[in-house]
Amino acid sequence: MMLVSASAMAGEPAAAAPAEKSDPKTEDPTSGLKGFELLLRPSFGGAPSDSPVRFQPSGGAQVQGDPGALLQGASPWSPGFVGQAAVGYRFLPFLSAGLRAGIRTSSGTNLSDGSQNLSRTSWDAGFYVRAYPLAGVESISKYIDPWVGTGIEYMRDTQSFQRNLPTSTGGSVLGDVSLDHHAIAIPMAIGVDYRVTRFLSLGPSFEYTLANANAACAKTSAPGFSGSTYCSNEAPGSSFIKAQSYGVWTAGLDAKLTF
Repeated sequence: MMLVSASAMAGEPAAAAPAEKSDPKTEDPTSGLKGFELLLRPSFGGAPSDSPVRFQPSGGAQVQGDPGALLQGASPWSPGFVGQAAVGYRFLPFLSAGLRAGIRTSSGTNLSDGSQNLSRTSWDAGFYVRAYPLAGVESISKYIDPWVGTGIEYMRDTQSFQRNLPTSTGGSVLGDVSLDHHAIAIPMAIGVDYRVTRFLSLGPSFEYTLANANAACAKTSAPGFSGSTYCSNEAPGSSFIKAQSYGVWTAGLDAKLTF
């Protein structure tokens, strides 16, 4: 065995320590599950086929003239296109809230009393909140993102048509009739978002909205004649014009961007 002097060993460079292996960069599991939320929801749906604005005299009210079939319960309306949009913020992976708005259209058939050119449109605006119950389960949330939602909003439902209206001279004239319904609406929804990318999701959803009646008005007009407007929340219309609550269903496809 050979001995090497300490001075000789000191002159040799020290061996470099092996470099530590760095861990690969891990991806944030909440990426795409927090931040601003933009939503578009084209869908199909509708309300009951009759009108939520009704002619229902109360307290012995006497009303001259024929109110027409639609005000007395006729059912001409069919489901149609519904478009909704929302913008909000996903504060936590399992909770988001924001603003929402929508528009709903219906097609109508002519009625037996001669009512024609029927048209119905409804729009709404308000607030929403969503819960994502499986957002904390990474093995699921990186592929699908189930959710439930609710909110509160103002809803206005307008119907219009033309029919022969009686005149003070004993004849009739083709006039315009519009029915206006106001409600405070509570939407209840459920859906499943499929995460196409970390930030883009697509998926089916179903929503049922309860429109709690607030007020309703019936308005008539014709060229050359004085028009009339009667509302359920003021006299004298309150004795025969009634606003009814009703439900709206929609089935659609959500496109959501979270960033």
